[in-house]
Amino acid sequence: MNALEATSNGTQTPLNTDKKSSKDKEKQKRHLAKMASAVSAADMNSVEYSGLADRTAVEWTSLKNYEMFSLSPDGSFPMMKVSCSKAVRLADREVMMVGSGRCFRVSLSNHPNQNQNKP
Repeated sequence: MNALEATSNGTQTPLNTDKKSSKDKEKQKRHLAKMASAVSAADMNSVEYSGLADRTAVEWTSLKNYEMFSLSPDGSFPMMKVSCSKAVRLADREVMMVGSGRCFRVSLSNHPNQNQNKP
């Protein structure tokens, strides 16, 4: 028995089975390297980062995505802006909805604090 396909004018035409739809085409899989992970906490090193916090508050809308900020001028409890309306607390990775407001930019610094080197 022949497979038939109905058309819009009511006539039936044979179903073309040798054509593959675009959904059936397989995408070529990208082979990406895996990230190395520590086996346990004993294999990890303790780190401490120094950073700088702005003294002047800026508007939430002036921050770029993935820029760090704090709600306090001392830079405590840093957060990261992830979209125009969301921020993530870095301490516990909790997502917060944000509409507007003022915050203090925080930037991580790879330069040691100048006061620590003085005797």
